[in-house]
Amino acid sequence: MIKTNATNGTRNRQRSLALVPGVGLLVATALAACDVGETVDEEDTEAATSDDEILRFAHVYDASHPVETCGVPAIQEHLEGSGINIESYPSAQLGNEAESLEQIANGGLDIAVAGPSFLGVWHEPAAVLDGAYLFDDVDHFIETVNGEEITQIHDDLYEESGIRVMSTWYYGTRHVTSNVPVNSPEDLAGVKLRTPDAPLYLTNIEGMGGTATPMALDEVYTALQQGVLDAQENPVPTIASSGFHEVQDYINLTGHMVQAVHTVTHDGVYDSLDDEQAALLDEAMDEASEAVRECIVSEEEEFIEEWKGSDEIEVVEDVDREAFADAVADHLPDEVPWGDLYLEIRGTP
Repeated sequence: MIKTNATNGTRNRQRSLALVPGVGLLVATALAACDVGETVDEEDTEAATSDDEILRFAHVYDASHPVETCGVPAIQEHLEGSGINIESYPSAQLGNEAESLEQIANGGLDIAVAGPSFLGVWHEPAAVLDGAYLFDDVDHFIETVNGEEITQIHDDLYEESGIRVMSTWYYGTRHVTSNVPVNSPEDLAGVKLRTPDAPLYLTNIEGMGGTATPMALDEVYTALQQGVLDAQENPVPTIASSGFHEVQDYINLTGHMVQAVHTVTHDGVYDSLDDEQAALLDEAMDEASEAVRECIVSEEEEFIEEWKGSDEIEVVEDVDREAFADAVADHLPDEVPWGDLYLEIRGTP
């Protein structure tokens, strides 16, 4: 049973639901059965038994984003018959990333999705995965996040905060959308560019030549529409599911972050499960990681090709990524406590 509490705004991208056979129908049916913003009627979903453990799963992404349409169903499919049910809350219904992590740390929320920069507030080296131009490509990303160095960082995070990283998911490759074309660092001068409200994002954009304006994701569409912001940066699926291509003229393929997000929990969740259930939950998170990556890669390719063939938004491919990467490598390591680790992963002497 998947219970989705979906507040999806007016820009629901239901096409994303079709990427996983069967899953899209389930979520679309749930959304169609209720008004936007209302909890799905329990009579329209498969009822949980009184003995089932209900785990609340929270994230900030739109209900049509692959985290919700591919990740959550993959978890539940693996947990079918286990006595564990996932109740998902997309669109920051239970708080933003910082607030969700606070709830995880104090045991008030079961599972949340948060990016490395937000984990870095609790253990500074955890933010390294959000360093701009850290990875060459998705394969380099996967190799690194599954390596010993990142595993040790997450172990240290758990020891310091009680926040336990369950799995790491590919969130997508971040690009800049704007109202003017961006080809080089000079083009970002004077541009009001939204980032998530985490210090590293400001440092990344500063290194790329711009000035960042922190803002919650659910406020960005209106800010762009009203001209409060000139630009923002996100992976393609988030740009599409949030409708940013509707209120921006250009998507500039800066590829400045090949990005991770993490599913996190606390010991109280595992204490409520038996050993078999705990093992199944861990396996489910790994299954979801694979499912989300496949969906996001597919969407990245699909939307870019679609936009190239339409007048919705102009795709700027002629971006001097080397100039951006060199500028960041010169700036970032001196601004963060894990600068040497950043250079090591990046392969910079």
